[in-house]
Amino acid sequence: MSFGHHRFVRRILTAAAAVVPIAALAVAGPVLGAASADAAVTCQVTYASTQWGTNSGGFTAGITVRNTGETLTGWKLTFTFPGSQKLTQGWSARWTQLADHVTAQNEAWNGTVASGGSLQLGFNGTWTGSNPPPTDFAFNGVPCQVIVPGTSPSPSASPSTSPSASPSASPSPGPLRIVIEPKTVTVPEGGTASVQVWLNRRPEGTVHIGTGNVSGDKDLTIVTSPTFTPDDWNVPQPLTVAAAEDDDAVNGSATFDTRSSQATAPSAVLWTATEQDNDIAGPSPSPSPSVTPSPGGDVPVDNPFIGAKGYVDPDWAADVESSAAKVDDETAQKMRGLERTPTAVWLDRIADVSGGSGVARTLKDHLDAAVGQGAGYITLVLHDLPDRDCRSRVSDAELHEQENGLNRYKAEFVDPVAALLARPEYRNLRVAAVIEPRALIDLIVGGALDIYPCDQAAGSGVYMMGIRYALDKLSPLPNVYTYLDAGTAGWAGWETNFTALVTLITETVRGTTAGLNSLDGVATNVADYVPLEEPFLTGPDQTVAGQPIKQSRFIDWNPYLNERDYAVAMRSALIAKGFPGSLGVVVDTSRNGWGGPARPTAASTSLDVNTFVDQSRVDRRPSRAAECNQNGAGLGARPVAAPVPGVDAYLWIKRPGESDGVGGPLLPEGSDRLIDYRCDPKGSLTPGSNGFRPTGALPDAPLAGDWHHQQFVMLVNNAYPAL
Repeated sequence: MSFGHHRFVRRILTAAAAVVPIAALAVAGPVLGAASADAAVTCQVTYASTQWGTNSGGFTAGITVRNTGETLTGWKLTFTFPGSQKLTQGWSARWTQLADHVTAQNEAWNGTVASGGSLQLGFNGTWTGSNPPPTDFAFNGVPCQVIVPGTSPSPSASPSTSPSASPSASPSPGPLRIVIEPKTVTVPEGGTASVQVWLNRRPEGTVHIGTGNVSGDKDLTIVTSPTFTPDDWNVPQPLTVAAAEDDDAVNGSATFDTRSSQATAPSAVLWTATEQDNDIAGPSPSPSPSVTPSPGGDVPVDNPFIGAKGYVDPDWAADVESSAAKVDDETAQKMRGLERTPTAVWLDRIADVSGGSGVARTLKDHLDAAVGQGAGYITLVLHDLPDRDCRSRVSDAELHEQENGLNRYKAEFVDPVAALLARPEYRNLRVAAVIEPRALIDLIVGGALDIYPCDQAAGSGVYMMGIRYALDKLSPLPNVYTYLDAGTAGWAGWETNFTALVTLITETVRGTTAGLNSLDGVATNVADYVPLEEPFLTGPDQTVAGQPIKQSRFIDWNPYLNERDYAVAMRSALIAKGFPGSLGVVVDTSRNGWGGPARPTAASTSLDVNTFVDQSRVDRRPSRAAECNQNGAGLGARPVAAPVPGVDAYLWIKRPGESDGVGGPLLPEGSDRLIDYRCDPKGSLTPGSNGFRPTGALPDAPLAGDWHHQQFVMLVNNAYPAL
């Protein structure tokens, strides 16, 4: 029986999902290059692993090899497992294990390693008893010197016989400084690359690392902001830089300044990133272990976004241009720089697929345009379940369960979508299908079943049956990658909701023909505003005058303060339920930037827990339940593949600039829509209750889905990272 395409398994290093601390070793020493036997070649290797289990379990390891000598042509990395570890699968190399000896040899696409270039390798494994890190790395047969981060290298060229993954309990005193290796990195256009960052000694408290682009190509942006504590100061963390897609044929370069207010020796470290442009004619080595689809389109990849350009919706680009024509030159330039940014295509009515009144571009039109652009992937959002958005109280669903809605959803919506995506002219276009935003979370959040449409949807099972049908139709297609909506930290972060949503997703997907293998990943923060990180709120148990910040009004006992931690935790929880380790996650970052003048630049000094949180948080909403046209929001991280471990991509799923809904006071003449109290800037999130909770909505918003010029201007001005 065919269960659709099989994704190559990869458990990615995810610190948030680890049960035990990451072990880390940096390795350096002389290596003889295959291109010249007598060339003076050196390398540097960073090994990091994340494991799970108590007395036995699995683990994922990542290895970064940097060539600091002459160019190599052909390479082989070897090491010995010191324990009972067994290799199960690896990537970016041809991996073999004989007894306890492991060999990784280059693939055809990464056999040449330029001077200053790096290799990113990784593998999955199992362990029993203990999982000590290997220490006898050799590159092309030459042993490498072992360096523990935060210490000086041994003068011996042979590996240390008793390496330690931890610093001395009493590091020698001295100034605190940031350590970054390597100092140069090459980033594929449309992708990411990372340097490793750690501290030279144990700090007194939490250390926040910030990085800015001080000169060069502004299309190279930083997408991570590591934080270190006295417990993990010597564990290398990825500092990830993304290269945006552009039309030029230039390998742009940028210098970055990484610093922390706590570091003094020096307070900043400079390093450089160079874009490997994919518009330059001629072949170039693949930057990742992705597999290029065959002419038959039947070879899937693990992450559909790596190495692929996203589809640029001409309609959204035209809306952006319409706003650019109304603003000052500086803002217009920023806007026009966004016109080639990939955004999702929403299919929220049957006419979007088959055509009809008011539809300017059908699904086929979008697919044809994507092929014409040479796009590698397109993101589609399927959003037409019967009685969808049951919690909104103003649902504009075109299908209703009591009016044969489920059968119409199958025959008139899902079937035509699947038939189009299966056509041979689209076989080489990867399709990321985001399945039914808000559907499952609407069934489990507090009070949902007191609302008639949600009670009806839960009782009839129409949401679950519709989603199962969509997965059954889409997952067998080799060019389609299915991502089921998995809520957001602001709604599903509480333990009760989180557990219930994990269970509901699992039960829903298990009921498909292919079971848990029918899902490629989940999507979080769709059309919401939760920031990727809260740099000054380090965790729910952070205390202010002895009180944990989770007690504050804004956090309200929710353990997930940001979307990145929530997304990674959701992925890990689903894998623990039986989903394959290849399960991915995408995060909608279209409107969660929260930059601009209102963004805090330091933690509050208040000793009142509510004041501290309100003054320190970058999420400026009055409540995390506020989700309509939020005042003060900004564009978030630009779409990028594999931005951090465990995440397939940051995407712009909600098209920035499109209204969430109209809040009154009047609707356009002849409109069949309803006023949404959540979108009323003078309204309350809890109408009819004793307490007033402001909505935080912008005034004068148009109907949902219509272009909101004022909102788009705000999003551009408040973008973070800034444009």
